[in-house]
Amino acid sequence: MSNSGGRRLKQWLMEQIQSGQYCGLLWEDESRTMFRIPWKHAGKQDYNQEVDASIFKAWAVFKGKFKEGDKAEPATWKTRLRCALNKSPDFEEATERSQLDISEPYKVYRIVPEEEQKHGKSSAMTLAATTSSGDITDCSPAEMEEIIKEEEVCSIQASPEYWSQGSINTFSQMMISFYYGGKLMSNILVTHPEGCRISPQQHLCRGALYSSDSMQSVNFPPAELIEIDRQRHVTRKLLGHLERGVLVRANQEGIFIKRLCQSRVFWSGLGEMGSQYNPIPCKLERDAVVKIFDTGRFFQALQLYQEGQFPAPDPTVTLCFGEELHDLNNAKNKLVIVQITMVNCQHLLEAAVNIRRSQPYSNNSNLDMSDAIASDQMARIYQDLCSYTGPQRSACYRDNVSITA
Repeated sequence: MSNSGGRRLKQWLMEQIQSGQYCGLLWEDESRTMFRIPWKHAGKQDYNQEVDASIFKAWAVFKGKFKEGDKAEPATWKTRLRCALNKSPDFEEATERSQLDISEPYKVYRIVPEEEQKHGKSSAMTLAATTSSGDITDCSPAEMEEIIKEEEVCSIQASPEYWSQGSINTFSQMMISFYYGGKLMSNILVTHPEGCRISPQQHLCRGALYSSDSMQSVNFPPAELIEIDRQRHVTRKLLGHLERGVLVRANQEGIFIKRLCQSRVFWSGLGEMGSQYNPIPCKLERDAVVKIFDTGRFFQALQLYQEGQFPAPDPTVTLCFGEELHDLNNAKNKLVIVQITMVNCQHLLEAAVNIRRSQPYSNNSNLDMSDAIASDQMARIYQDLCSYTGPQRSACYRDNVSITA
């Protein structure tokens, strides 16, 4: 039986919930505005295709994409229904209610009232930049291929080249700051030497490369914290397209990132592109490892700052999710901004600024105590950097950096 149209998805799904024949598919609340759908990963030891994939298989049959006798493809079935739910204006995932880290995991979806859809659907879908022509509940072949990677990524064992490089703890520390509509929502310190995964919720792939076991898990603050109704609704939609998130790691060479999520991501910082002192926002491509902050360039800029030739360099990288970022002046107007700061470089900058401020009032041959502490701090950090024996030791400038007093 074939079918098209987002409205038919809602009707079909309500009938399946009411039937009670699918284990784990049930109403979340008494008023029946939200429902649970089972979401067990096929890689789990207790995974039972007949039970855990039954609702996804039923959708494939209903859409005419599967008939008895065909090769069973539970991952593809699951991807089709997930894509349909994400595209339909009738549903949005309630990520704060979903439970994916339990023995019988499930997602929770909210049924969006038609009045709310008329008010907010267009802007939300535009910002997420994931709409396509045709049946709103159908995935294109390209979308199917991309989304299904979430099922496959848990079996990946090979490390990206930059992930395997050694790291001194002080250079792996990052401060992650989240801003919604220009308002600071939270600050999270990353201390894991393997970096972190930034995503709306904890990922399930335990023991795999991109799991919370192999790196620190950093979650976007829930959209429910936003006070303005319209902004909260659109941000919630956008977060639904960031599920796989981004991978971030810092080492002596800089900050590296790998985008896994569907949504567009733009970045600005002292990376490998753009002017050294006026970074140009760039788009992150899917699955590409990008250096978004270069410590070598930062140290060069810091030395020039100490010599009075240029303004102080920024140790922070700005990420903009779902919307294009033209310059940092309009970043406060964006729905979701994440700023990543290499903690050690921030300390270096603060020490250099303190020294510069005190220069007009200090005798070069007789530093006061605060200047001496700042100079010692900078010297120690440079020393740590120069003890690194990685592939780009040329990024170290101990021999030609003068710490002016």
